[in-house]
Amino acid sequence: MTERKIGPFLVEARIGAGGMGVVYRAIHEESGREVALKVLPPGLTDDPRLLKRFEREMEILKKLSHPNIVQYFGGGLHDGQRWCAMEYIDGGSLQDLLKRRGRLTPEQTLQAARQLCSALEHAHNAGIIHRDLKPGNLFLSRKGKLKLGDFGIARDTEATALTAAGKTVGTYAYMAPEQIQGSKAISRKTDLYATGCLLFELLTGETPFTAENPAQMMVDHLQSIPFDVRSKCPECPPELSALIARLLEKDPEDRPYDALAVHTELTEIYRRLQQGITEVSSHSLKTAGAGSGTTVDPVTGAAQPPKKRRRKKRGAFYEQTWFLVTSLVVLALPVLWMLRGPGEEALFNSARDMMARGDAVAMDDARRLYLLPYLRKFPEGQYASQMTQWLTDVEVVKLDVQAEKRARAGREGRNAFEKSCVAAIRVELDETRNPLEALELYQSFLEQLAEPVAAQATSPAVKEVTAETAIENAVFWKGVAERRLSAGRSRFLKNAEKFEFLRRRMEEAEKLLVSESQPAALLIFSRFRAIFRGTAELEPWLEYARYRNDLQPAEMPVQQKVTEPGA
Repeated sequence: MTERKIGPFLVEARIGAGGMGVVYRAIHEESGREVALKVLPPGLTDDPRLLKRFEREMEILKKLSHPNIVQYFGGGLHDGQRWCAMEYIDGGSLQDLLKRRGRLTPEQTLQAARQLCSALEHAHNAGIIHRDLKPGNLFLSRKGKLKLGDFGIARDTEATALTAAGKTVGTYAYMAPEQIQGSKAISRKTDLYATGCLLFELLTGETPFTAENPAQMMVDHLQSIPFDVRSKCPECPPELSALIARLLEKDPEDRPYDALAVHTELTEIYRRLQQGITEVSSHSLKTAGAGSGTTVDPVTGAAQPPKKRRRKKRGAFYEQTWFLVTSLVVLALPVLWMLRGPGEEALFNSARDMMARGDAVAMDDARRLYLLPYLRKFPEGQYASQMTQWLTDVEVVKLDVQAEKRARAGREGRNAFEKSCVAAIRVELDETRNPLEALELYQSFLEQLAEPVAAQATSPAVKEVTAETAIENAVFWKGVAERRLSAGRSRFLKNAEKFEFLRRRMEEAEKLLVSESQPAALLIFSRFRAIFRGTAELEPWLEYARYRNDLQPAEMPVQQKVTEPGA
């Protein structure tokens, strides 16, 4: 039998099918790597809309790189067939797991939910809304790692939408009210609603709403309130049940702020649940009468009567009580040492590794698991200064992410600091604007922050700042502005058209000089000098700006040509 080949892959077996094509398990001939190969059959390539969606999914996957998102390897065309190669996940889907088990324990649900929220935070930060979260699109490796896949109807908020206004897409059982109505904008909170539906199903074995037809189910999503999770899953922690209820709010504004906020809550619930399990187990042994000789069957949990004790003859020394007690003490010492928790070096090393990952979810984990515990336990420790700085970095990144989300969603800032930052981010994201304009706005923001930062110099220590007070802290906004300015400055200097942008901006300043807006022109010159001070390749422009800022005559530098690599 001749092996079937698609592109550089040998097809082994069909493993799935859907509206967007057929999925095969395949082997890359050259490397031997096993992949999941999605193929759009030739007949479907005639449909320009399906072809566009297939190609768009590949474009979306190119933007995403996260341990909890299916990895994209590449795509192409073979004998009229479009194909896309992705990471092959060997443990099936969450849907397969539910079919086998019926439902998951709260611990398992929390572990899966944290991984999902980590993936969503990464996707949302890239401007991607999944829009079709369901157990069948969540894959599991044999080692238990969860992977979010199937971005076939995902929405790229930075690209033109392919779904017409008012048209419904998604899977009915997990569909948010705004998806059904088509009247409100689809946002990251649409995925949070579906996350609530997922958690509900993992804990109870059924979705929040069940109906005989899609129409009734959509009406339920719009009008009905689902029953409390704990009525069908009594062991579910009350905090988790309350979180799911908030995720399932009809109005997106009533749901949690973002996936990072949900991840933080889930982690705290999981931590408390683990502590609670230890306490309950100890309590169960006591109430079962273990202390009076009663034992507990490890399978049924039923109490068993005590066995009759027989007199033992006095044996060897290692059978004597004193020797056994001494041995137990010796064995217990390492356990007691471990219960003291990780030491200074261990906390620092773990924090350093987590902070190095750079994403918001990992940094928030570092804050709760390592940074705060370190500073509570070792306030004067050798790494206290670095740990405090990392705490500041965590708050800065969180504010940065929130501000960009507001800018992309067209929402205003919650205070004067955030409003200024959001305005600058909007200019930065606008490809029709000169990138120097955004850099000037960040520089202006830093100048505005100078006085508030000085006034807040006596503010409480960073470790005492809560999420609610962080947004009012000028020190953190200074960090956001510096972070944005540094990244923008680096991008500008790498831009092949930087001298053209410079020329246009300086020409605008020259026009302002001869108009009634002379102060605005002087600000362009002075902020350019502040942003790029000491940059050797821009020295002629810096010198020109210095003269013009002093209202002295100067010739604009001759336009420099960019040499192409290899020319």
